[in-house]
Amino acid sequence: MHSMQNKLLILLLIAAHLVFPSLSSAATPKIFGNLDFIKNNIIVNLSVAGAAELESAIKSGIKKEITFTVELIRQWKFWPDEFVVSKKIRKIVNYDNLREQYWASSFDGVIFMERQFNNYQIMRDWIFTVNAVNIANVKELDPGDYYIRIVVESKTINPVPVMGLLIHLIPEVEMSLAKESQPFFIGDKK
Repeated sequence: MHSMQNKLLILLLIAAHLVFPSLSSAATPKIFGNLDFIKNNIIVNLSVAGAAELESAIKSGIKKEITFTVELIRQWKFWPDEFVVSKKIRKIVNYDNLREQYWASSFDGVIFMERQFNNYQIMRDWIFTVNAVNIANVKELDPGDYYIRIVVESKTINPVPVMGLLIHLIPEVEMSLAKESQPFFIGDKK
């Protein structure tokens, strides 16, 4: 009896690995971004490249959520760094096999957008890019050294049902990337 249960567990683990491949085995995805000061506002543009396994899952019809978090952090010399403000952008993408069309949405906490794409390249550029995130106005900040932290996470929405305890072995967040900018000074010259 135990032999049959062990074989079933091994079969389920193999099936889970095929449905939810490990993202660590591929080349590591990277975050690219830049920071601008426009009319006293801190504006962040960012994108993710090299997420081949995530792209493969999207192409196969697995519904994915990609969350971009942009945080403004104040740097202190002798104290822990201070969180100031953050903006979160949530993008969802799904491939409709019958219509051969990608459905994608974006929500930044205020604005909700939905788009449909027939072209994978255009959809990929839209889903992996976030432009013009207005993180803060410099006039509202105390003088000091600051930096931007970007966190990008992906997870599967409505995963394939898996039996028993196996569902607890599959991580909720499949990809998690983080990047920090170089420190920059806000306020009068030092």
